[in-house]
Amino acid sequence: MLPFVMAWVRYHEKNALRYGRKLNDTEINWAKKIGITHPHKIRILSLKRIPTPIPHFIEKIIQKLGFPAGNASGMCMRYGIYTRQLHANNKSLIAHELVHTHQYERHSSLWNFLKLYLTETMMLGYANAPLEIEANNTAESTIATAHQHPPIPQKITHQ
Repeated sequence: MLPFVMAWVRYHEKNALRYGRKLNDTEINWAKKIGITHPHKIRILSLKRIPTPIPHFIEKIIQKLGFPAGNASGMCMRYGIYTRQLHANNKSLIAHELVHTHQYERHSSLWNFLKLYLTETMMLGYANAPLEIEANNTAESTIATAHQHPPIPQKITHQ
C-alpha cells in the first residue's frame, strides 16, 4: 500500500507545485517559525474537493472511523498543500498543513513520513495520531504568537 500512496502523493505534490500559489509574507513567517527548511518551495492549491487515493465507497466507511477522507478541508503533499476553496484563507488550516510539511522534512523522506503517519492514523485513529496532535498544537501556537505584537515603546516627554 505504501508504494501506491507515495506515488499518489508525488503526483499531487507536482500538481500543487505547478498550479498553486506561493506563500504570502505572513505564511512564510509561520513556515519559518514552524521550522520549515524550504518555505519558498511550498505552493497552496485551492480545489473544490480534496482528492483521495481511495474509491468513494471506501471513503464512506472510513469517514465513520473518524477520517476526513472525501471531506477534508486541507491536505499536505510535502511541499504542495491542497485546501478546499471554502477554507482557502483559513489561517489555522494553512498553519496545520505547514506543520505537516515540516514533519515531512524532519523525517527526511517521503517513505519515512508516510510510513509513520499511516501507522499512527490506522492504529490510533486520525484524531489521536501524534503527528496530527502535533500539527494541531503547533498551528494553534503559531497563529496565537503571530497575533501578539511587541509592546509599543512609550514616548518619553520631558517636563
